[in-house]
Amino acid sequence: MDSFLLYKDSSIDSKKYYYSPNDIIRDLNLDIVFRTMAGDDIFVAEKARKIVLMPLKTPEEIYYRHNIINDFMEYPKLLEDMYGCALRQEKARRHYKEDIEKNRSRSAIKTGDILDTFEYLQNIHADLIYLRDLLGNYKNKCKSEALRNLILRLEKEPLDEIAEKLKEINYLIVGGKIGYTLQFGGGMKIKYATVNYFSKQESIKSKKHQSGLNKLYYKFIKKNSISLRDEVLQRDVTHMKETAIGHLMKMFRQYQEKIMLFWQHFAEEMAFYKGVIRLMTRLNELSISLTMPEPKPIGTKDFEFVNLFELSMAIYVQRKPVGNSLKLNDNLITLVTGANQGGKSTFLRSFGISQILMQCGMAVPAEFFSAPIRTQIFTHFSRREDEQLSSGRLCEELKRMSGMIDAAETDSLFLLNESFASTTEKEGTQIAKGILRAFYEKQITTIMVTHLFQLAKYLYEKELPHIAFLTAERKEDGKKTYHMLTGKPENTSYGMDLFKALEI
Repeated sequence: MDSFLLYKDSSIDSKKYYYSPNDIIRDLNLDIVFRTMAGDDIFVAEKARKIVLMPLKTPEEIYYRHNIINDFMEYPKLLEDMYGCALRQEKARRHYKEDIEKNRSRSAIKTGDILDTFEYLQNIHADLIYLRDLLGNYKNKCKSEALRNLILRLEKEPLDEIAEKLKEINYLIVGGKIGYTLQFGGGMKIKYATVNYFSKQESIKSKKHQSGLNKLYYKFIKKNSISLRDEVLQRDVTHMKETAIGHLMKMFRQYQEKIMLFWQHFAEEMAFYKGVIRLMTRLNELSISLTMPEPKPIGTKDFEFVNLFELSMAIYVQRKPVGNSLKLNDNLITLVTGANQGGKSTFLRSFGISQILMQCGMAVPAEFFSAPIRTQIFTHFSRREDEQLSSGRLCEELKRMSGMIDAAETDSLFLLNESFASTTEKEGTQIAKGILRAFYEKQITTIMVTHLFQLAKYLYEKELPHIAFLTAERKEDGKKTYHMLTGKPENTSYGMDLFKALEI
């Protein structure tokens, strides 16, 4: 049994990250998004960061999560209760593992294990029943396939019957009397054994006065039993008791492991959705709207968005930044040029963030967003000089790009921001030409912000299909609108605008 709240028929255990998730976080300012998702919840911070950077590969997988998010948006109390249960079990799982580790350092290993294990089993099973009953209240309300199927799976599990068995095991641990009828065979070996009755022991010795295996075993024996004084006999009896306890543990080990894995996956999944809803709620408070994207299958080249804005900036300034709208069909390379501080890098980040969020099933910062799913996403933004002076910027850029090219595959997406600007324009243009030519031939989509005007001029004059050109809009009076417009690349970055703004 599994919860399957991230994938329809599998867990996150077998999924892979993007090639360089740390570069993606750094270049797209995703840390701001993750902090907003988490609030002060460390567990949400950890799991949201993990799941967001494991891309989905089909539109069906994305819509699967959309529907779950819609249910939680409609029923926030359900989300709170489910996440509370998940967090409670995550803490119990960690506490249980700590106790087991502590017991391994003691002499009475098996006794400690059995007591901790059955206490933990009762705990995790009780919350399974709680979760089943909780979701049962929403059985006719939830619309997502994932939650409806989880309800059905929990209802089919014999949870009440298992609870009764655990009560019986707990009875053996707490103490009581058991009446047997025994029939002996050859060699005075027990041939048949019949349990006649169970009766609760009225007086049970306080736990603080019990130690080791006596804590568990002497609750089962009669008051008139003979205490063994011989050391050898005591060791033999201890061995028999430990063997019996070991068999008892094995009976429930498989069930325990299965349910522990269920809660582990469930906790990760609920932490992700908790973060998603917290992010959407926070943006609603700021009157900033998001939208559910419309993903296209891998292999298509069309994308369109309306009023796309940079999410990390919106969170930071607590208002909606200037948005951009664009529609490109059958496009492979998009070159973005124009005025300094005209919004080019912000535009690139806005697209990158939206692509990442779309491919983890989240809402995106736009009024409308539709794009193909990518097999991989790479970000290559300019860096500062190596602090250790072991290499220059160009060497560092080429090294990073080499690793990305090795990992790239057809239908990947590259987001390049001022790549190769650390060298001369002539040399930077030659490097970029070779890389873009290879991407073009391998059907790798690229959006590149650049001041390499020789490169832009060369590609524009070639009039190759599947290449688009955008420029940062600048009014005649020098005012920048932060809108990206399609058109012929300009051969200036309007550096004089900065000169005048600084009154140099």
